[in-house]
Amino acid sequence: MKKILTPFLLFLLFAAFISKPADNMKPFTWLRGTWTMKMKKGIITEYWYTKNDSTLQGESKMVSLTGQSNPLENLRIMYESGNYFYISKVIGQNNGQEVKFRITSYDGDEFIAENPEHDFPKRITYQLVNRDSLHAFIDGGPSMTDKRSDFYYSRVKD
Repeated sequence: MKKILTPFLLFLLFAAFISKPADNMKPFTWLRGTWTMKMKKGIITEYWYTKNDSTLQGESKMVSLTGQSNPLENLRIMYESGNYFYISKVIGQNNGQEVKFRITSYDGDEFIAENPEHDFPKRITYQLVNRDSLHAFIDGGPSMTDKRSDFYYSRVKD
């Protein structure tokens, strides 16, 4: 019995390590949580969470000064076929279709996503300034850096 049990237990231990899914989203975990930015018309909120081992899901909304909440954008960062993508679906734009930007650069606290075929933006950048401060901006890519919009978010403490 002992001769059968030992290999069986070793097999179970080995299978547990092999079947553990990879955490492909680890480079972007710093983005998880709720981020807000005060505007003249209200507060923009971005909320990011891990959907699975290959997708970080996000949503953006505007809460007006009167308390009315309006969705702005559905977001995803996704790992697919060895590449990362930032995928945006802006409410009322692009005929309701998602726009896919390939993440061309990333490290522990920043990423750049680009789609040179898109009209605007062509490039999206997120930078973690510090644990509770995020700077994101969109621009027209290398050929139109003067066309740019900046977004400064603060982390909401849980």
